[in-house]
Amino acid sequence: MLKKYTNNSITWIDAENPTPEEIHDLMEQYDINPDVARELQLPTYKEKVLLSKDYLYMVLHFPSIRHTHSHNSSEQEIDFIVGRDFIITTRYEHIDALERFAKTFEMNNILQNGLMKDDAGYVLYYLVKELYKAMSDEVDSINDILKEIERNIFKGMEKEMVTEISHVNKDLINFNNIILTHEVISSLISSGGKLFDKNFTENFAKILNEYHRIIKVLKNSIDFLRELRSTNDSLLSAKQNETMKVLTVFAFITIPFSIITGYFQMNIEHIPFSQFHYTWFVVIGIEIVVSLSLFIFAKLKKWI
Repeated sequence: MLKKYTNNSITWIDAENPTPEEIHDLMEQYDINPDVARELQLPTYKEKVLLSKDYLYMVLHFPSIRHTHSHNSSEQEIDFIVGRDFIITTRYEHIDALERFAKTFEMNNILQNGLMKDDAGYVLYYLVKELYKAMSDEVDSINDILKEIERNIFKGMEKEMVTEISHVNKDLINFNNIILTHEVISSLISSGGKLFDKNFTENFAKILNEYHRIIKVLKNSIDFLRELRSTNDSLLSAKQNETMKVLTVFAFITIPFSIITGYFQMNIEHIPFSQFHYTWFVVIGIEIVVSLSLFIFAKLKKWI
């Protein structure tokens, strides 16, 4: 499905799950290389930035951890083709940030106020900026969950938090692995100015700064999660040890009853020297000697 937006002299075409026929029409209309057009039809698993004399082709993946419409993956791919007066985006699922940007793009006063200017390079900058804002919101959402986990840990919900910590850890790992691939944006700073004006380089230097900021926040979140996991494991272990201590005390209290009952239930009729009157005392003596021997052995081994 193609959606076409026009703002002054700039055209933006947003293609969600485009058909081969739609891709072919775009290729013919905007003189897109057939190799690039083929890549638009299938997912691309690596980030990519290619610059030709007429347009820029870029592939980026964005994490979709908490606020996604996708049920099959934790990342969303967007392909960008940007000429001087047009921008084409292709994607394979609904992406909230693009929908929000579409509403912004349709407001004619934006170009008139000089926010994007009459250059598709500015549109790309503001579009990527909106996508990075969405990523920043995702990170904030995860940090809110981490704070909630911290509160629950100290409320005595250590056992329940084990699963939640594992889920958040998975989210952070996926997020970090995806965002690290955005390092390819740095190549736009050196090459993008050849196709667009000099402000393009300055704008994407700002995007790169935002990229590094998100990387830093993610690192802090990962470190915080590790501390939470360590604290949760310690508290859970302490609670389990306390439970074992209580059970041990109860067992210790009941041991004398078991021993006394066992002694008076012994059947010594068929054991050696059962005919003697002191047989019962011999059996008890043997048990005491064995117990003392095991105790001394354990002390020598430093088990107790």
